[in-house]
Amino acid sequence: MNIDGRRFQVRILKEADILTRWGDVELALRKAFKGAHYNDAGYSSDNPVRFTRSGVDGDLGAGVVHLIAEDEMQEIVGGFFCLPTRSQKGDRSCDVGWVFLDPDLDRRYRRGVLGAMMEKGFQIVKAGGFERIVSNMGTEAGSAALTRYGFEHSPVPGKWNRWVKEL
Repeated sequence: MNIDGRRFQVRILKEADILTRWGDVELALRKAFKGAHYNDAGYSSDNPVRFTRSGVDGDLGAGVVHLIAEDEMQEIVGGFFCLPTRSQKGDRSCDVGWVFLDPDLDRRYRRGVLGAMMEKGFQIVKAGGFERIVSNMGTEAGSAALTRYGFEHSPVPGKWNRWVKEL
């Protein structure tokens, strides 16, 4: 893909592929979430790192894939992690992992990368048999950005930070 002459690609990676780049992934996550304003008390940049690693290590079950966006130099400029590829026991709703973008990217490029990752991520979970995503939004910035992609704030008793995206 190309935005203003700057190329990037969004790739689907399985656990083994992410493990080979784990150092780069962890650095990119920590950079993206450093100083973020989290929606849930007690969160820090450790939360996206730990949750993503649990998906990479297989703790979230089989059939989980991850998206990374890379620039022309194969530097990670974004990610959308822990995407389930198949429904378990007929579940129609799923949760997904953290989404991030390199904070040093200009606004237009960021939006293009995010749009490409969201489109591909939604295709993956829909093809897995899911009709909706039900998830928490980790940060205030994530909440604001992802409402553009159809996520709606849908709190229920005991879960004020609940967001739903119909696929």
